[in-house]
Amino acid sequence: MRSFQVIQYELTEHIRQPLDNKPPSGIEERRLKVYRELFFNNVKGFIDSAFPVLHSLYHEDEWLVLVRQFFACHDCRSPIFLDISNEFVTFLADEYQLGDADPTFMRELAHYEWVELAVSAALDTESDGFVATAPETSERLMLANTAMVVSYQYPVHHISVEFQPAAVGEQPTYLAVYRDRQDEVCFLELNAMTAQLLQMLSETPGGTITTLAEQLIAVAPQFNIEQLTGGVAQIVAQLSQRGIIRHFHSD
Repeated sequence: MRSFQVIQYELTEHIRQPLDNKPPSGIEERRLKVYRELFFNNVKGFIDSAFPVLHSLYHEDEWLVLVRQFFACHDCRSPIFLDISNEFVTFLADEYQLGDADPTFMRELAHYEWVELAVSAALDTESDGFVATAPETSERLMLANTAMVVSYQYPVHHISVEFQPAAVGEQPTYLAVYRDRQDEVCFLELNAMTAQLLQMLSETPGGTITTLAEQLIAVAPQFNIEQLTGGVAQIVAQLSQRGIIRHFHSD
């Protein structure tokens, strides 16, 4: 007599790839059809809602093939909505081979849409940590939990059905994706130095205007420390108003 685990495995493999895997014996086709449609449609619904721009660039039958390949071939570790969308991004990056129907920027666009979703769901643990309009150079700072800094080869924040770039941009696109004080997800296009500053705060929270300026000398040797300190103070003030930079706190 086969164990429950064996039967369960056969059923899940059949649900994922019904053409390649026979179902366990003794289950009528009507019930199997319900399971197949229920599981796939749930996952497809998650993917559709998480990646609306990417979805809009496909004919529906091509999109269906893509999502079904993810459903059949990728080993998801979590049933949580946000985790499934992250798994889809991982699948595109590590397992999926682009085909004729796929835009060359699909991986970056999918990642950007996931970032928007992740920022929208992030816990705001620093709601009282907004920095003053004119921060002191000794204030310890951090990138807000409700913000992420990212870079792409394509201008992903502009992609739509009407705008689909055929080649990478001349310069990388640097973005801060964040939730503002009204809890709306926004993006801000950055220059390379501001992106570097935010990356420093993301990787090593607790930096000050002074220490950030000292670190930036390595990537901007054309400026002296006074110029960099003044520039960093101005950037910190502007980004703090948007809630991108907050007072540092240790959990």
